[in-house]
Amino acid sequence: MRLVFTAALFCTVAMPALAQQSQPASTRDKAEALARALNNPMVQEGAAAMLANLAGIVLDTRVGPIARYADPRIGEQDTLRDIQRRNDPDFEKHFHQDARAAVAVAGKLTDGALQMQDSLDQTATRLRAALAPLRAALKN
Repeated sequence: MRLVFTAALFCTVAMPALAQQSQPASTRDKAEALARALNNPMVQEGAAAMLANLAGIVLDTRVGPIARYADPRIGEQDTLRDIQRRNDPDFEKHFHQDARAAVAVAGKLTDGALQMQDSLDQTATRLRAALAPLRAALKN
């Protein structure tokens, strides 16, 4: 689950950077294409499957030799998947659903960042104008 939230966090952090005015126009086009893709249910499903596959690789890590000392219910041959299944028999289904939801949220955040671009550009222009006298004074 943490992997899904981490991926969503990285997407959230990256989206405003894509919407910056200082980037070439093609970057905005790419950001718009990314938003469209992330809002596409088929892309969401594919991304969720990819995340589940990557998580599956990690979940197959055998942790029993060490973890059994922290929790006596853990056997020596247990993997992270075994431990998760004990806590939630449907965890893989839930992980997939959460991953898909995270991709959908990333799509909405991308849309929002793109919609904010004009307002952010106006704010940056006003800030530059307000700081111009200070910059001029510091040059002298």
